[in-house]
Amino acid sequence: MRDLLLHSSESESIESIIYSRREMLLRSCAVAVTLMTSNLSASITKKSKKISGDKFGNYDFGLDEVKEQRALRLHQESIVIDMVQQGIGGYRVFNEPHLKDLQRANKDYMSLDAIYSEDILDRKNVMRGRWKDSGITVGCVGDITAYGPLAENLSWLSISTSSSEIYQAQKSNGHTVIEYHQPTGGLPRDITVLEKAYLKGRRVQSITYNLSDFVGSGCTERVDHGLTYYGIEVVKKCNELGMIVDLSHTGALTTYDTCKISKSPVIANHTGSEIVYNHQRNKSDKELRAIADTGGIIGVYAVPFFLTDHPKANINHMLNHIDYIVNLVGWEHVGIGTDWVNTGAKDYIESIFGIEAQASIGFRPEHNINTRQNLIGFDDARDFPNITRGLVARGYSDEEIKGILGENFLRVFKAICG
Repeated sequence: MRDLLLHSSESESIESIIYSRREMLLRSCAVAVTLMTSNLSASITKKSKKISGDKFGNYDFGLDEVKEQRALRLHQESIVIDMVQQGIGGYRVFNEPHLKDLQRANKDYMSLDAIYSEDILDRKNVMRGRWKDSGITVGCVGDITAYGPLAENLSWLSISTSSSEIYQAQKSNGHTVIEYHQPTGGLPRDITVLEKAYLKGRRVQSITYNLSDFVGSGCTERVDHGLTYYGIEVVKKCNELGMIVDLSHTGALTTYDTCKISKSPVIANHTGSEIVYNHQRNKSDKELRAIADTGGIIGVYAVPFFLTDHPKANINHMLNHIDYIVNLVGWEHVGIGTDWVNTGAKDYIESIFGIEAQASIGFRPEHNINTRQNLIGFDDARDFPNITRGLVARGYSDEEIKGILGENFLRVFKAICG
């Protein structure tokens, strides 16, 4: 049983006040929560630091050699699933020499074809190395269309539409992707779109994105009216097809409606706790419980400005959200969906996701999106082992860690998608 750390002042050390899981649940008053979210952030940032050097996955959690070996073993043994993978690299990838060459030679150097080209040409296995370093078995990606030719040319990369294909990828020490769709412009009012997408391989479908649309209300909309009649059709069609419904960007009433209507477990594959940090992209206790009550999963993201308002957000802030949600709904309902690791050159990210682009998809200045900010300790997908190491540092059992890293999502995926 892990402990949740609470601080009564910034001057107290991180070890000063420790409450057990049971005590934490009993201490759910607003004062305790305020203390946790404000003082813990500052104290953790002072106590934790990234070890110098270029090695990935080496954030300083103060683990001894026994715990380091345990974390390594768990990461290697687990089916590691990133429920929202924006890319296997990170902004640092674009500082590496071979990609500087690609930038000069190829205007569209962000394309999958470009960044995987050296692997296809069998030069360096650069991308395979990044996957291997991350330890990720499965990445849920936005569009698998571009991955088709890659999977045909790369023996170690595949596309999965069923759990058996995931197990096969793990068995062969390979890596695989699942298609996940976020409708940033809203789903069209045509239910056959879902049927066509399913046949092409899509297995996870988000139903709104921040704003109101034909389906329901998003989480940053001014008024939340819940699911529309068409939205009810969408949820039922996803259930019928065997497509997982995602509620990461939905408003509260839309979340509750979906949880009531869906006959299958639903997920929020990249979100956080509104109590740990009050942000519209995070979900309330009631929403988190509703999702868990369907048998579903809550994936915690690595998006610094959604986890905390601390200017030097670090991986401990992510782990705080994991701890809180585990204490609220149980470890069996928690996973990882990193979402944001600046998976391109920072100037490129800034150019395509500036203020105007943010506004068009429902983000406003008060949401504090910083296109140049990364989570310290998770700069890159290759830092994924830091999540495992952090869970070890916080006292999670082997079973709990393997569940959070991927087995929980795989359970839901197998139940719905086969």
